[in-house]
Amino acid sequence: MAKKKTSRAKKTKPYVIVRSHTAGVHAGFLESRNGDTVVLTESRRLWRWCGASLSQVANTGPSSGDNRFGGPVIRTEIVSPQGFEIATCRPSAVQAIRLVPEWRV
Repeated sequence: MAKKKTSRAKKTKPYVIVRSHTAGVHAGFLESRNGDTVVLTESRRLWRWCGASLSQVANTGPSSGDNRFGGPVIRTEIVSPQGFEIATCRPSAVQAIRLVPEWRV
């Protein structure tokens, strides 16, 4: 008997927005979460965003305006004993977030 080929869909890591009490707001691919530590890759710090809330940014991306996002960082480890808010982004929001130009002083 011939063996069946099993196709495994490549599991992609979710793109999320993380708000922490001690480290601010970051958007990136969720690599892991263990207790009070979250690890993101290709993350950006969100200094200022246009839109009603981070929930809106996770759903639709930021509104046009004075958005201030830092450049992508290879790996960010956020430790926040006070907890996190983690919102998974819709695909269109991911594209919009990643298109915001890097803010520099």
